[in-house]
Amino acid sequence: MFEHYDKLPVEQKAWCDKIKKEYPNFTIQVNHTLSDGEIMPVCGGIEVIHTPGHTPGHISLFLRESSILVTGDALNVIDGTLTGPNPQHTNDMELGLRSMEKAKKFPIKAVVSHHGGYLKV
Repeated sequence: MFEHYDKLPVEQKAWCDKIKKEYPNFTIQVNHTLSDGEIMPVCGGIEVIHTPGHTPGHISLFLRESSILVTGDALNVIDGTLTGPNPQHTNDMELGLRSMEKAKKFPIKAVVSHHGGYLKV
């Protein structure tokens, strides 16, 4: 989980230390690992898009029926513009920007990002 800890700035190391202290034995059981291109048979089909960069295993989800892209932290909406991940909180910015270009190839009508919220395209 913290394989890139040594590369982090001091303030991010402090945040990681706090998380480790507050959740020392936090685990979840994974029943199924999602794969790039996998289509989940719910909500008219949700396609998994592997969008690493912000974090190594990050995924975005494309809701095929509504053409909505859910990006989490992979992309941001700043002043009504879709941008790449926040460099300050991104493990590999170059990879993150390639992931953004990959995600933008889908027929997107709207984007939901963690930072910036909802954007109609």
